[in-house]
Amino acid sequence: MKGNKKKIKKLPIILAILLLLSLSGNIWLVVTYLNKILPPIYFFNANTRDTYFNIHNINEAHEISKGEGIKIGILDWAFGFLEHEKLYSGGSDFTNIPSNLYGFNHTSEHGFWMASTLREIAPQSEIYALGTFVPNDEGKWVDALIEAINWSINNGIDILTLSHQQISPENRGRFDEAVDRAIEHGIVTVFIHYGNPNNILPYGLFDYGNTGDNYGRTPDVSIFHYDYSTFFPVLYHGLFPNVESYVPFLSMSSISPVVAGFVAILKNVNNSLTPLEYKQILIDTSYSMYYTDKELEIEDSYIENIVDIGNAVKYLQENY
Repeated sequence: MKGNKKKIKKLPIILAILLLLSLSGNIWLVVTYLNKILPPIYFFNANTRDTYFNIHNINEAHEISKGEGIKIGILDWAFGFLEHEKLYSGGSDFTNIPSNLYGFNHTSEHGFWMASTLREIAPQSEIYALGTFVPNDEGKWVDALIEAINWSINNGIDILTLSHQQISPENRGRFDEAVDRAIEHGIVTVFIHYGNPNNILPYGLFDYGNTGDNYGRTPDVSIFHYDYSTFFPVLYHGLFPNVESYVPFLSMSSISPVVAGFVAILKNVNNSLTPLEYKQILIDTSYSMYYTDKELEIEDSYIENIVDIGNAVKYLQENY
């Protein structure tokens, strides 16, 4: 009888194990089926590729500073502001467009992507979502940008970042006035596609002279131009026809918040310098190298002014 009781007690355990094995088998069948519909995407040499952290020596900088208390405003749209409350310290939409306001609060796209990348670079900084972009209407877009810049001056923002297209000559003058006013108040601006000499103008690991871009001056610093935080499976090579121009993880937009994060790291160490002094430190402590990007058919291109934020922090500590 005792032996039978032991067998009875073990039965539920055996049944549970069999059930788990059955479920595992069914899950594997489902996964196998789904993989046939949308195959897994494999990246060759994925674990040996460059990142922001090794190209720009971020780990060394993080041993000293992570941007604590520095306020960074992102001029963008689609922040998912109410969906990711822990990501943002504040913000507002300045477009006065109801659909934009909804996107500002509930759509997690370009602004959210920029904020998420910034959080990696300067994890202790304070991020402010500034809804400004108005598609297909540059005049209203610049109106919103100027309003947000004025708000930033009045609310103690330390750094502003912008990752959109170049502003036309028609609106450039009034935009310059607002930007210069912000810089006079000590705000560091990091705007891509914007050649104002007071702005920090970042560029990818490309030879500017051979790209055909024209910003009226040479970019100040070179930044790794791949961001692994966002990937679009529907655009990946081989899955759908006629999307061959898509290069996975390529992101010129992200280089602006990356540099903003670097400035936040410096400001957390010493917040008494002028915007031009922070820019000069990033340039003076940078390095050069030959860079190859097979995906973009770049072979041994000589790149100057690549930011070394670890070296920049050390230089700031020793010289200021």
